[in-house]
Amino acid sequence: MPHNKPHPGLIDAHCHLYSLPDIEEAVLRACDAGVSKAIVVTEDMDSMERTLRLRDKFPDFVLPGLGIHPVNVPAMDDNEWKSAFGFVQDHSNEIFCIGEIGLDYKYAKTAGEQERQMNALREQMDVAADNNLPVNLHSRRALRQTMNEAIAFHKKTHLNALLHWFAHSKKLLRITNENGIYVSVGPSILFSEESLELASSIDPNLILVETDTPVYYSGKPSSPAWVEKVAEKLVSRYPENTLSKERIAENTLQYLK
Repeated sequence: MPHNKPHPGLIDAHCHLYSLPDIEEAVLRACDAGVSKAIVVTEDMDSMERTLRLRDKFPDFVLPGLGIHPVNVPAMDDNEWKSAFGFVQDHSNEIFCIGEIGLDYKYAKTAGEQERQMNALREQMDVAADNNLPVNLHSRRALRQTMNEAIAFHKKTHLNALLHWFAHSKKLLRITNENGIYVSVGPSILFSEESLELASSIDPNLILVETDTPVYYSGKPSSPAWVEKVAEKLVSRYPENTLSKERIAENTLQYLK
């Protein structure tokens, strides 16, 4: 693990900072909003290289994670996979998590494509285990499958797993709560009462905030500064004295341990 451990403060638990047109402005706005850091997760070789450069440019703000997004896995040939996976392995001592990894059955429809995604997920989880790193997980149209992998990883390694943008089912959230799996909640709760209601069923010791920057809401790209509003909305929905911004920040630090 890197030696510069993050200090307390709201942290965007899952974003793609490199995709914003004006990154410096986004960082300044985040800091002005009380957001001290962002976990920047990746998708492919290009975004991994860009994220490490951002880490060098904004060392007090960027907490880099490296990973190969499941959407990209089915189309990768063996050489592309070997190169990208090797990059994750080679730089695993410089980062704070392995991510964005996971399963995405919107883009893996055949049994063969789904098997490739599962193999890629497990290989990257092995890198996390070997380097005592948490994982940051994507789960589109494969919620239960990804959740089961997260639980198995956590039980086997005693390392943390985060399911990002996972608050779609109270039944599944009961399972993540019971198994100590972190779940991050994003700006959707600012626009959807249903999303907020689902989010409020997450264990207050396991809830994190994210933006998935630069995902659009109401025609505007999200940015790390938004997690302050997300945290404020969450705190207002939980019973009094059960959740605070400070607790959310502490949860994120615990996830990163």
